[in-house]
This record gives sequence, C-alpha cells and structure tokens, in this order.
Amino acid sequence: MTTPRFTKEEITARARQLADEQGPGWDAIIAEEQVGKDTAELRYWRELALKELEAEEPTVLEVEASTPKTVGLD
Repeated sequence: MTTPRFTKEEITARARQLADEQGPGWDAIIAEEQVGKDTAELRYWRELALKELEAEEPTVLEVEASTPKTVGLD
C-alpha cells in the first residue's frame, strides 16, 4: 500500500481554487453536492486538483539534478 502524497485537505483546497477560477465556483458545486445532485462534478475538480499537485511535485531526476555533487578528494 502506498502512502498518499497529498492530504484530502490539500486536494480540496486546490479543487476549490480551480473551481473558483475556472469553473462555476466552489460554493455552487458544494450546493449541488449537498442536495445529491452532481457528485461527478465534485470528483472532476478533485481529480484535476490532484493532477496539478502531482505535476508540481519534483521528480526524482529533478531532485538528483539539483543536489550538489561531492567531488572525491585525491
């Protein structure tokens, strides 16, 4: 089992930001969700948020490239 890299709160915060900037607004999505109207839209914004968060995470190669190299002393 893998450890999640992002908390539910981090994903929700990014989803809220994206929905407010690009979509109908977080309050509209949550209002529909509370009456059981559209869970797919909420899922969509959470998945989009997770993809963005993952894209911002440095890869192993990026970390290795930015790590100072030690030079052997002869």
